[in-house]
Amino acid sequence: MAENIKDGPWAPFRVKAFCWLWLGALAVNLALWMQNVGAAWMMLTLSTSPLMVALVQTAVSLPSFFFGLPGGVFADIFNRRSYLLVTQTGMLLAALVLVACAWFGLITPVLLLALTFAFGIGFALMGPAWYSAQAESVPRLLMPSALALSSVSYSSARAVGPALAGGVMAVSGIVSVFVICALLLCMSLLVICFMRSPVRDSSLPPETLLAGLRGAVRFTRYSQVMRWQILRTTMFVAAGSGMWALLPLVSSESGGDAGSYGLLLGSIGAGTMFGALVLPAMRARLEVNRLVTFACALFAAGGGVVAVFDNIVVLCAALFFAGIGWMCVSTTNLVAIQTVVPSWIRARAVAIYMLVFQGALAIGGAAWGVLASYISLSQTLALASLVVLASVLVMRCYPIRLGEEADVMPSDVELPGYMADSDAQQDGPMAVQVSYQVNPVDREEFVVMVGELGIKRRRNGASFWRLYREMEQPLHYQERFMVDSWSDYVRQQSRLTVADLNLEKRVHALHRGEKPPRIAYFIGEKTIR
Repeated sequence: MAENIKDGPWAPFRVKAFCWLWLGALAVNLALWMQNVGAAWMMLTLSTSPLMVALVQTAVSLPSFFFGLPGGVFADIFNRRSYLLVTQTGMLLAALVLVACAWFGLITPVLLLALTFAFGIGFALMGPAWYSAQAESVPRLLMPSALALSSVSYSSARAVGPALAGGVMAVSGIVSVFVICALLLCMSLLVICFMRSPVRDSSLPPETLLAGLRGAVRFTRYSQVMRWQILRTTMFVAAGSGMWALLPLVSSESGGDAGSYGLLLGSIGAGTMFGALVLPAMRARLEVNRLVTFACALFAAGGGVVAVFDNIVVLCAALFFAGIGWMCVSTTNLVAIQTVVPSWIRARAVAIYMLVFQGALAIGGAAWGVLASYISLSQTLALASLVVLASVLVMRCYPIRLGEEADVMPSDVELPGYMADSDAQQDGPMAVQVSYQVNPVDREEFVVMVGELGIKRRRNGASFWRLYREMEQPLHYQERFMVDSWSDYVRQQSRLTVADLNLEKRVHALHRGEKPPRIAYFIGEKTIR
């Protein structure tokens, strides 16, 4: 039935599996950011140091540096449902410990940072699996809309969660925030118990953690759009982290309490929700890079007003528009990454994005906190807004490119068979050689196109690639690349997308021999010393 659903901004919600997974992810994201705000305000009661307050954000964001990418590898390798059960249970245990310590008055600044860091570890490990599960729960036609809604879930919770936490703190205290976080994690755990994991191809042996990490790094190295998006995300988030890290101090210096803090956060949350509602219409009317430029300027303007004024009404209005800008930029960046990567690397690509996003929040928040210790809070916020505007220049130099369907759709290439000896599948390294003959008039075109093919081969798993020209026959070329084993070569071929296969066919079409290009396979031989 899902296959008959027409595409649209909200169409994925008509798919029952996606709807439940989206709600489960929303619960996790709300728990994360509510806990972050509760911890930040509790830290403010334990220490008035701007650095200690800013380190709360660092504690929840920094784990992505260490565990985000492994989390993406695990999500691509293991059964997704079982993996989410383990990570979600770990987060729930950390939340319960925090509730108990807060209830009995055992919290110290160091213990608060440690438990927040543990919470961040769980989020870093499970985040890529949640995003990938949502993308795979809908038909391919609905995937772009599903990805947009998934990022809306995260971005909305990033702003609405803190607002809810502020309101709860004003009514019933900080401990109640931690209790609600635990309840939200219980809800998401219930969703995971009923989710279904996609059937994985069992003909290929699973990748190891080390091989999966190398594959993620290799893909990023040879994917221009990934590198550009990482740079764009780093610039914007590092600059924008100043407002998120220092907002408790903004509320405190303006004479507010937890209720005022919740009101400020609620203004950002309202702006974020409004941005989520209008973003589909804005994308339809504005070119994506113009949309991001406008959103950056909106966020910077809001930060500038917060730096100058201390009137609560003015601050709320400024934060509302800043929330719209934050939502549009962060959502567009996440959608852009997921539309340019094929399914085999999607969880790891999300992990890399989260690593960059959370790392920029962590390092940027700590840096702005240190700066606020030496200059005034208003000067720090004004400087952060100027840096946000400067990031627009970087974004214009490295524009967003949304992926086409051929870039991510798996090809129907016929995979080579395995060796008869199953033990030999892991022997290596393997070398593959493809022999070409080209006409003089096609030589330049061939060299350019085969160079592009070499980038695709290295992106998909080749550890080495090189094009050679025979010295005695200048129009004869040898393309050689290496992989770790025969099974890795078969895995590399299985990763070919429609665009990759079309490029390979165009290269082969330039071959002018009597027979098709000859492909020879070699395996590393141990020598006797």
